[in-house]
Amino acid sequence: MLAGNFFKSTAVRLATIYIGLFAAAYLVANTIAYQMVMGFLDDRLNANVMERYREISSAYEGGGINGAIEMIESHGPAIRGEETVYTLRDPSGSSIAGNAELVNVPLGLSVQPPDELRATTSHYKLFRGSLGDYDLTVGISYGDTDHLSGIVMKSFGWATAMIVVVGIPGAAFLAYTTRRRIFALCRTAHEIGHGELSKRLPVSTRMDDIDVLSTEVNVALARLEASVLAMKQVTTDVAHDLKTPIARTFLVLDDALQLTETEEIRAGIELALSELQSIADTFDALLRIAQIEAQNRTTNFINFDLKALTFELYEAYEAIAVESGYSLSIVNDESECFILGDPALIRQLLANLLTNAMRHTPAGTTISVKVQRETDTICLTVSDNGPGIPQGEHERVFERFYRLEKSRTTSGSGLGLSMVKAIAELHAARPCIVGIPPGLTVKIAFPSLEIDG
Repeated sequence: MLAGNFFKSTAVRLATIYIGLFAAAYLVANTIAYQMVMGFLDDRLNANVMERYREISSAYEGGGINGAIEMIESHGPAIRGEETVYTLRDPSGSSIAGNAELVNVPLGLSVQPPDELRATTSHYKLFRGSLGDYDLTVGISYGDTDHLSGIVMKSFGWATAMIVVVGIPGAAFLAYTTRRRIFALCRTAHEIGHGELSKRLPVSTRMDDIDVLSTEVNVALARLEASVLAMKQVTTDVAHDLKTPIARTFLVLDDALQLTETEEIRAGIELALSELQSIADTFDALLRIAQIEAQNRTTNFINFDLKALTFELYEAYEAIAVESGYSLSIVNDESECFILGDPALIRQLLANLLTNAMRHTPAGTTISVKVQRETDTICLTVSDNGPGIPQGEHERVFERFYRLEKSRTTSGSGLGLSMVKAIAELHAARPCIVGIPPGLTVKIAFPSLEIDG
């Protein structure tokens, strides 16, 4: 499954496209460079021809026709090598000096091919002009120009060969290494897909595009693994926590079937309904936590003053606390403390914290609620001077169904602080427990919201 077709792989395709584009760009650049070099050489050849012509023309102006003939004859080495050719004709058209019979040459600059110059093997750049009544044609061989052109072409050829020799194997090697990395990713993904959620995609130190993608996928995998583990734990905890009340319900109903007195039967049914209500409350709490964690409740977010909401809830719970033997106090910041959120959920969060504090502390405990502004946050804290919880249990108390009282003989489902955590995280906040026992403080820092006056 992981082998695939090498030549159809993305790495090979990208390497081939890269080599093709580079080769096309290189060919265009070489063509332009060659044309520029050849243009330069042609201009230099034109300048040399015109220089030879002006030399003879100057000799003619200074010494007449004899001076021109003497100048032509003085170029012996060049004439013998036929690098430079001359033809000087008198007014009648007869050749009177030079080393070549250049005929049918147009006026000005022109090019003569080899087969028209006594079977020579080189082209010539010619210039034909007049010296008074005389006609002069000067030509220079393309030999040096052709030689330089050959050197340029050979250099381009060698450069192309080096690109082919180095570029293609290099591209193939890069394609092979990239393909190996992709294979490693595929193999790991295959293992993850078959249940090994602890596996992670390999990440190198280069941190290129593949590594960045792998890092993001690993983060998503870590969250997925945590969600799956949490789901497994919830399933186990639900089964464990509901086993006892369900068993008790069966026993109560079974006992009720054996009874004959109406009042006793009614009492048994009421006890069974109480157990079923406890089970229903647990499922309802789980459903609300799931909805909150899925962030389906953000549509009700508004800007509101957390201090005012806290004071409303304090007034509602003060009488309950006093009746139960607790002392409840509140301390609020003088300034407004606006946050963006769902007031109903924040009420639920604060109610859970207050209920949890009264349920797990003895009568006579002092409970304090405080709202204050800190830098960029609005902090809500609920404190008590009760027995507190061990340092090692601070994080675990926010887990679902987790209870310090392992025998689970007291009331409660262990979901109160789990809901607090879910509501806080929905509002971009995170609850934490601060302080050292005895006593306990739960602190939640919400992002503050600036309100223009």
